[in-house]
Amino acid sequence: MQTSFSVPSGRLVTDLIRQARQGVMRRRVDEVARVVGLTDKEMARILNMSIRSLHSKAAHEPLALAAGERLLLLEQLIQHGLSVFNGRADLLARWLHTPLMELAYRQGGDRIPEPVPVRSLGQFGEPDAASENLLRSPVTDANTDSTLVPQSPIAVLDTVSGFSLAEDVLGRIEWGIVG
Repeated sequence: MQTSFSVPSGRLVTDLIRQARQGVMRRRVDEVARVVGLTDKEMARILNMSIRSLHSKAAHEPLALAAGERLLLLEQLIQHGLSVFNGRADLLARWLHTPLMELAYRQGGDRIPEPVPVRSLGQFGEPDAASENLLRSPVTDANTDSTLVPQSPIAVLDTVSGFSLAEDVLGRIEWGIVG
């Protein structure tokens, strides 16, 4: 699905700050979510709001400064992702929900899915049996005796640092640098 977006790639940080301070309207949340098929629950988590608070805002009401800034960061990430995936929103949506080794964190004990390196994802087609098995078995880091827990890009977008990590992974995909 090709889409046009009002967020120029390479937007200056000062422009993002200015726009967040001026106010971002609630209706923009739905517009952004629609591009890659994000649910209200996912959007509320990214914006650090409850679903109830998100639903209670009228379309013409501005979001709080922090939520508006997060929405602008999400728009920027989506714009970058569409550029990386040649305008294919379906591929971007799949990437956003795929656990990646590059976003793994350490956790001890529990059985958890194994991180999947970006290289093994290939064309983002339907998963085969081998890749399904990769997602079900844990990986233990021999240096720390802890398990690496994969996270999807959407899972880390509840923090500003997570946006930076997701942008970094997109940049590496764009330049052909596989983790």
